[in-house]
Amino acid sequence: SVAIILSISAFVFYVEVIAKPSEYKEYILIVERGSTLRSVANKLEKEGIISDRRLFILIGKVLGVEKKLVPSAYKVNSKMSVFQICDMILNERIYTIRVRIPEGATSFDIDKIISETGLTKPGEILKATKNPELLSKYNIKFDRLEGFLYPSTYFIPFYYKDKPDKIVEMFVKTFFSKIDREEYSRLAKENGLTFEQAVILASIIEKEAGRPREEKYLVSSVFHNRLKKRVHLASCATVIYGLRELGMWKNNNLQKWHLSYDTPYNTYVRIGLPKTPISNPSLESLKAAVMPYQTEYMYFVSKNDGTHVFSKTYQEHQKYVYIYQIEYWRKKRQQSQ
Repeated sequence: SVAIILSISAFVFYVEVIAKPSEYKEYILIVERGSTLRSVANKLEKEGIISDRRLFILIGKVLGVEKKLVPSAYKVNSKMSVFQICDMILNERIYTIRVRIPEGATSFDIDKIISETGLTKPGEILKATKNPELLSKYNIKFDRLEGFLYPSTYFIPFYYKDKPDKIVEMFVKTFFSKIDREEYSRLAKENGLTFEQAVILASIIEKEAGRPREEKYLVSSVFHNRLKKRVHLASCATVIYGLRELGMWKNNNLQKWHLSYDTPYNTYVRIGLPKTPISNPSLESLKAAVMPYQTEYMYFVSKNDGTHVFSKTYQEHQKYVYIYQIEYWRKKRQQSQ
């Protein structure tokens, strides 16, 4: 009847306008598994976001909100109406944290990036990358997920707070959405590598190659040539990863003795690839690992501008080392004095 409609309208007006909390508050509404309209309404009323839980329950039932109460998180505030909050849940406008994982980031770097958002504590992501269940689920034949944490920009659901395994799995799922494992394995095999070895190589290429896209394929050709000839890869990036793994990489300054310090990652000491990937490579580096340019290059050295010069012989390489490293840094020191 008209009287009932007027009564409901008056109740809504009173709750939403007159009795609305005057103090502005923000609140992260966490919807747990098994949550009901009543439990959500109780939380919102307790936190001062709504003034009367009965209205939320009433409107929620009419709009069918309860069907949408799945594990999630929403950022709400006391200026929002009950209708706005219900609409947010109905349209699944969940609260997320934007996180950028740069190309070539290591699991150590990613652990720091995620912990700084407050989603996890330091060390939790690192631990999750070694979760046996995740390794088994994605058929990863290493003791860690390094190399499979795809670098990209992510919007991590706030509901994943304190759930490092869920966050890590987001990165791994993205990796396998970008890479066709079967096709990648076929290309790797054509170049004398297994799927896993190709990912290791891609992780080294990512760390060693310069800015130009073509350099990744040239660097890849150098490493492929050295692997075929059973020559040390001599990658400083692998040495650094091994030291970091042992907690020995402190001052970001690679010293001569580091190159002879034996770890499963030191490619100056050990011939072949290191035991696992050393970073999380871009799609371009993953492609370069299995589609290298065909060259006779055996060496490359940085030109200190983000590019490298490549050589076929050791003598030629030493000439460029003198020009771009020894002489370059000698002049730099003179200029700074």
